[in-house]
Amino acid sequence: MQTAYHKKIVDYYKATENAYKDSWDLENSLSIHYGYYDDKVKSFPQSLLRMNEIMMEAVGITNRDKVLDAGCGIGGSSIFLAGKLGCHVTGITLSERQAQLATKNAQERKLNGLTGFEVMDYCNTSFGSESFDVIWGCESICYADDKEKFIREAFRLLKQGGRLVVADGFVTKFENNEHPVIRQWLDGWQVNYLETPERFNQFMQQAGFGEISCRDISSNTRQSSRRLLRFYYLASLYVAWKKLSFSNRTTEMQKNNIRACKYQYYGMQKSLWQYWLFTARKP
Repeated sequence: MQTAYHKKIVDYYKATENAYKDSWDLENSLSIHYGYYDDKVKSFPQSLLRMNEIMMEAVGITNRDKVLDAGCGIGGSSIFLAGKLGCHVTGITLSERQAQLATKNAQERKLNGLTGFEVMDYCNTSFGSESFDVIWGCESICYADDKEKFIREAFRLLKQGGRLVVADGFVTKFENNEHPVIRQWLDGWQVNYLETPERFNQFMQQAGFGEISCRDISSNTRQSSRRLLRFYYLASLYVAWKKLSFSNRTTEMQKNNIRACKYQYYGMQKSLWQYWLFTARKP
């Protein structure tokens, strides 16, 4: 049963789909996440794929693994992993539209035999225990109603020796969730709150995970943050032009999404939040 919070998330991604197409190479990369910049990256589209590679390498995914893409969007990471490695990937999302688009994207790339997409809450799935070798969360776990509940469900779903990998934003102090800069960013992107790295690590330990590793990769994602700031200025001009030309008005959700692009940058600059990569193993 869809909650009011889940409906906001679904509505947000439907309302902002065109903005991601215009600003984030969505139709080619199928990605709605920050790019990872290092000496192997020469362009923004490459940075998006590089983030997938970094996560993939962090937990050593192979063609023998069965992967759950928790919060799969339109299937970008699932399709990347299936195409790159030949592993089987199941993607789940709250949005029926995203599941349909992900299925279509996989079919167009002839990867529908290695991928499957369903509408499901990753905190409360219908999969049996020990169903997956890897659980993958790329900028999706921030949307969990309760991040600790996601960790417990991930532990249940993983086979013995299974791995969890999460790349996402984390506040440096939990009270930063109420800071005006962070609040305007999160509200604009329909995120309820962010965890701290320390609390997230503790949740993993309490669930039973071992070999926990965490790394601040803010320096590798800062260029994406700056890119979003530039998008804010360009999109604001476009919204003003639409208003003057009496064309289709921008909705409040779309306006808030644009403003959030500014506040995420300010928040990172002020060290109110950071971008972290977590991995762990089920003993």
